[in-house]
Amino acid sequence: MPKRGENIHKRKDGRWEGRLKIGKHPNGTTKYKSVYAKTYSEVKEKLSQARHSGFEPEKGKHGNSLFSEVMSAWFTSAKFAMKGSTVYKYTYLMERHINPELGAIRVCDITSSLIGIFTEQKLRRGKLDGSGGLSAFYVKTMLYIIQAVMAFACDEGLCPPLRTKITMPAERRKDIPILSLEEQRRFERYVVHKTGTTELGMLISLYAGLRIGEVCALKWEDVDLKKGVILIRHTISRIKCEDNEDGRRSRLILDSPKTDTSKRDIPISSLLMPHLVKARDTACSSYVVSDRPGFLNPRTFAYRYHKVLGKCGLSIINYHALRHTFATRCIEAGVDIKSLSEILGHANISITLNTYVHSSMEMKRTQLEKLSLLSACE
Repeated sequence: MPKRGENIHKRKDGRWEGRLKIGKHPNGTTKYKSVYAKTYSEVKEKLSQARHSGFEPEKGKHGNSLFSEVMSAWFTSAKFAMKGSTVYKYTYLMERHINPELGAIRVCDITSSLIGIFTEQKLRRGKLDGSGGLSAFYVKTMLYIIQAVMAFACDEGLCPPLRTKITMPAERRKDIPILSLEEQRRFERYVVHKTGTTELGMLISLYAGLRIGEVCALKWEDVDLKKGVILIRHTISRIKCEDNEDGRRSRLILDSPKTDTSKRDIPISSLLMPHLVKARDTACSSYVVSDRPGFLNPRTFAYRYHKVLGKCGLSIINYHALRHTFATRCIEAGVDIKSLSEILGHANISITLNTYVHSSMEMKRTQLEKLSLLSACE
């Protein structure tokens, strides 16, 4: 049976028909080429052959469209479904990395081989200051954009489909830093004796797993001390300045979380509750970690966090390490993965297991000792 989106159907005369987009009519409607066969599998094979051998887009206005022009058209049609932070990131990547390399090439001349060369160059020496290559994750985001633009161009009849799939660079999994138990206790001893909003925010991440943007966006109205719940409904995002009147390229906004699962309700633990109650009585801002009317810039908050690490005699690690530490401590304490995944706001438990949960040597030793229960020698 035909799958949705294949553009294959059975005719009244009993034959199967497959349609392939080949361009545009003068009035702007899509022009198709049809292939016919007695069976569904035969017509599907003919469609595949038509796509990859002998198909050429219409020349002239459409055939000469530059990649930069098509990318601009794609972005105009797609950005309304994106969050502001994604629009800002994609705009930067297109302007600074993709357009300078591929923008002047006709979209019908873009090949998987050419994209492969682009990928290799970015991995080897893609940094704008010439200091080296970009990370595989960063380059992958560019390739997702290029892939979407090429699919858009194909749908619009501006080029044939790519003959081979775009190869994504392999990411080397890095050890994500966390605080050891001894480091965490040293950190806690310093932070819990402070009464500032900065220290409170760090405790919230350490005891509830909030991201830095979520902590800076947290309002007291989102903290229900009676029910003992923190409501995650906002985050801080950076977006591009459209008017650019004051010379700034971007600005920070109070935004909604990136995904539906990021909107979540987190129970307040007994470790965190007294600190929130104490801070609520002396709050001078509607934002939990701010000492002024507006929200605190996440970069400022991260800078203050690094200063605290230095005062504790700890190595400088990124703020996200507090979230990693929270997840790891939960696993060590026996919190079930499903509950932890929902607390962290993940789409599925595999993200929690593969990204945030670090098995310590003590945990591994404890698990292996369970084998002794099955030993026949006991």
